[in-house]
Amino acid sequence: MAFPVNLRRVRLGQFLSQAELARRSGVHALTVTRLEAGHTAPSTRTVRALAQALGISPSELATPEEVAEADLRHRQRAIRQITD
Repeated sequence: MAFPVNLRRVRLGQFLSQAELARRSGVHALTVTRLEAGHTAPSTRTVRALAQALGISPSELATPEEVAEADLRHRQRAIRQITD
């Protein structure tokens, strides 16, 4: 669960509010809040958008395992929605 800690550390280190990070990254502000609290896992797209907005490498925010797990859950939800 390194991602929430890393995201908060980097954001605060750059003196950014969650709202400003959301604006710069195009990620919804509520999503940024949920990510930092560890209530949701980041997708590949989200990690890339946040990293770009922060001017860092995606690997500085999340491990490949964290992202792969979130992407898998997202795909499983999408399949369930289609089949229901």
